[in-house]
Amino acid sequence: MNRVKRLSLFLVVVLFTLPLWSEGQVKYEYFLRDGNMQIREGHYVDAINKLNVAIAAKPDGFEAFFLRGIAKFSLGDYQGAVSDFSKTLDIHTLYTRAYFYRGICRDRLYDYAHALSDYNKALEIDPFNPEVFMARGDTRIHLHDFKSAVNDYTKALHLDNKKAAAYLNRGVARHFLHQDAGAIEDMNEAIKLDYYNKEAWLKRGMIRYEMDSVKGALADFTHVVAMDSSYPLVFFQRALTYLKLSDTTAALRDYSRVLQLDSTNSLTYYNRALVYTTQKKYSLALQDINKVVALNPFNVYGRFNRGMVNISLQHYQEAEQDFTRAIKIFPDFAGAYINRSVVREKLGKSRAALADRETAKAIIRKVNGDDKNMAALYSRYADSAYFSKIMEFEADFVTGETKRGRIQFDRVKIEPKPDFFIVNAFRLPDSTTAKYQKTSYFDEKLTQFNTSNPLGIKLAFTTRQWPVSDDKAFGELQRIDSNTLMLGDTAGAWFMRGVINSMVQNYSVAIAAYDSVVKINPNFLYAYFNRAASRVERDEFVYADQQYQNTITISMTSGSQPAKKLPPPNHRASLKDYTRVIALYPGLPFTYYNRANLKILIKDYQGAINDYSKAIQLEPAMAEAYFNRALTLLYLREDKLACKDLSKSGELGLKESYNIIKRYCTK
Repeated sequence: MNRVKRLSLFLVVVLFTLPLWSEGQVKYEYFLRDGNMQIREGHYVDAINKLNVAIAAKPDGFEAFFLRGIAKFSLGDYQGAVSDFSKTLDIHTLYTRAYFYRGICRDRLYDYAHALSDYNKALEIDPFNPEVFMARGDTRIHLHDFKSAVNDYTKALHLDNKKAAAYLNRGVARHFLHQDAGAIEDMNEAIKLDYYNKEAWLKRGMIRYEMDSVKGALADFTHVVAMDSSYPLVFFQRALTYLKLSDTTAALRDYSRVLQLDSTNSLTYYNRALVYTTQKKYSLALQDINKVVALNPFNVYGRFNRGMVNISLQHYQEAEQDFTRAIKIFPDFAGAYINRSVVREKLGKSRAALADRETAKAIIRKVNGDDKNMAALYSRYADSAYFSKIMEFEADFVTGETKRGRIQFDRVKIEPKPDFFIVNAFRLPDSTTAKYQKTSYFDEKLTQFNTSNPLGIKLAFTTRQWPVSDDKAFGELQRIDSNTLMLGDTAGAWFMRGVINSMVQNYSVAIAAYDSVVKINPNFLYAYFNRAASRVERDEFVYADQQYQNTITISMTSGSQPAKKLPPPNHRASLKDYTRVIALYPGLPFTYYNRANLKILIKDYQGAINDYSKAIQLEPAMAEAYFNRALTLLYLREDKLACKDLSKSGELGLKESYNIIKRYCTK
């Protein structure tokens, strides 16, 4: 099997000192220090890249695994961090900090039992560490063991009575124990120790809000706003406080401020829609609830409440669709059946309305037993305000300060990595060389060609569109044609024509060139590879363009018959080409990767996973395969396996993996 190598930049370090050290030890120490420096500067992805080199140089170096775990932890990749901390402990079984951080990661992954086990082990080794007591207290709060949490925070304060966070979190635990006087005392002490800690002011305000000390809560929230006007959560909490004070104008102003800072905050859209509904501003409410549904398509309460707003607007067909969707998401949703029965009566569907009412009554009986006051229960289940109290949405409330330097908080579009193409890797300016080299791969045959051809051609596998101007591409085609006049048409010349035309997206011309290649040489495997990838790109583009044109035709033409729905391309010819490549060269990982992408298009998800797995088996450093397999697994609701793949793709350099980890792996 030919070994596939990933192109990377090598830093040559010449050391004239430390002559007794091995080359591996020197490399390890250098990249360990560099990785540690990157962590201190908040460059966590760069730190992982440096520490990968350190680990390769010294696989039994526990420090590099630990620091890489810290970098992953800082990026929100808790599952990946647990793996690195576990490796640290395999090498150094008494390393307290690894137990401590692994416990925190497990807490963030809701693995509370193992988190407590890690904290207990850390305290066996270091029984006088206040940080561990505080972390264990946090986990006990998450387990609703508030009394034990108070004990842990108290122990932490006995060891260090200047720990503002210990007072703060003990105050939270005391609040849950209904010891509000003690809770406020702790909050006051936390603020005294750390006056500029906005979290202390915010949490005190939240406790005051729940104690109905509304004016005190408002003062705390306003103080936080004065400290940081880019903090969405405080505006959200202050809006709730204004609602308690019946100041809907101020509440709406604060909700709008949240959405200026965080335009995808579903909970804020939802709450603002409820306020607009109470004001009978149904069109504005519908705009907001549409946002909620777009951001959370599987949230039952978004669908339900949009149905309620559509009823108010007398959009009965739309309301029926919303309630039907809510029922599909949650089949025992009595309120959706009740309200769908109402709109079905409005639409003249009396039999269907009666069936919905009977179904709703059966569900209510099942939940409430033989409650005789069926009318009251029925009314409550129909009330949207009742459901608004138990709805649940993702609301990140990320501050601008938190976003800086942390890729996981960036707003990125989640989409799979594209196909590999064989490209002519034209020489690039030094400023962009490294960027494109990181995503370039070679196999042994391409490497041999690149080092031996007299024309200076360099071929590479890449998923990125290589930056080549039309003029440069045209000039290269002229050079190929000139050589062809002297040497005659060859498979190689036709292949290079195909490569250049693929690069400038002249796919039909490229495909014709590859056709000529395989006529001359039926075993020219790279021609089959690029032909398949080019055909997929062309066919998908044509299909998308036809759909667009069809939409324009329908919208511009009145009274005509709707155009027929166009079937998507079946991609059989490209699948056949990839199968041919595998027969000629079964050890080429990029073929399996591209075929997996193609299987996604034809909805063969398990087949795609199998092909991504084969690509990874052949090339364990192919970040793109881990990434795309993760997206496929997420689609199939295999979150745990997906998150493991995302951690690996992030470790291998795909920064956007951390954004997806934050969304799907830390809930």
